Amino acid sequence: MTELRKRSHPKWKNIVSTALFLILLGLLAWYVYTHWNEMSKLLLLSPQTVATLLGLGLASCVINCLYHLLILKAFNLKLSLTDWMGVVCVTDSIAYVLPMRADLVFSATYYKRVKGLAYTKSVAITAGNAVFGVAFSLFQIVIALLCMGLIDGQWPGLLWALTAAGIVALAVFLWLSLRAESRLRVKLEKYKLVADVIEGFNALIRNGGLLWRLLLCMIAGNLVRLFINMVCFQAAGLPINLYEALFYSSVSWLASVVAIVPGNVGLRESVMGAATLALGAMFSEGVASSLLNRVTMMFVYIAMGLIFAIPVLRRFNRGKGHLNRNEEPADSEIYRAGNNAETTGASACEKNAK
Repeated sequence: MTELRKRSHPKWKNIVSTALFLILLGLLAWYVYTHWNEMSKLLLLSPQTVATLLGLGLASCVINCLYHLLILKAFNLKLSLTDWMGVVCVTDSIAYVLPMRADLVFSATYYKRVKGLAYTKSVAITAGNAVFGVAFSLFQIVIALLCMGLIDGQWPGLLWALTAAGIVALAVFLWLSLRAESRLRVKLEKYKLVADVIEGFNALIRNGGLLWRLLLCMIAGNLVRLFINMVCFQAAGLPINLYEALFYSSVSWLASVVAIVPGNVGLRESVMGAATLALGAMFSEGVASSLLNRVTMMFVYIAMGLIFAIPVLRRFNRGKGHLNRNEEPADSEIYRAGNNAETTGASACEKNAK
């Protein structure tokens, strides 16, 4: 299989993405200019607030790197600090400046060249990250909405409907993914890459031990992001409580899942503005909070990315891309867990049949 860096996207996609990015960036700049009275508060932060945000941002970055380390370790990869923390910081920095998910292309190519990890497994990891994050965010939103209803007496019907639609869509996706591995496998024989990605994703969600470790890591990361949002909203002039912060941090994460333009600039701010408006606050307060959150995380990831850029690129350029034992599903912890589960289920069926 040729490397992903040799598979360039059609030029028209890059042109459309770049044009959309410039339009959204221009609209965001126009909105900040027309609401400068509210946005100017962000320039008056105290040194203590700045230090708090940077400290929380760094903690979030470290937890995010540990989360990726847990998944990569499931493939029995021998990883140095550069291979996990360095790559995560560099790729997240790339996501802020390049379109068309160039960050995912780089990370997949890096692990293929340096560690021999198949591209399909990198895609399965990406799908797993998105699905785990979406599921956890929807769960947090349900908790936040229940708190708003039981404590504040607010039951926003639109937000409940959107959350229910998200849960249904997630359940359908998981059902289709698991079904594709059995009844639909014959139909996917022509599309081996799709079948391999589905197999890798299903192996991830069947690995109970890995899921529990990832859950603990996600809880820690979401707690940090929750406090970041509380500080950002406080700086924007809208103090919020814990369950409101839980809601906003979840919405903010969901707004960044599909990166249409670099960093989803303008889109995430719009979603956060609409979320604050739905809860009775001002649209501008959501935009200001999202901007401060964005600047904080951009500063942290770009700074960390610059620290690791040289060692990551050095290892990337030295990589030869040869397949090794990590290419084989049987040598991976997540595949062994999935195979054990299937074997146990098959044995139980045989006993019942007898």
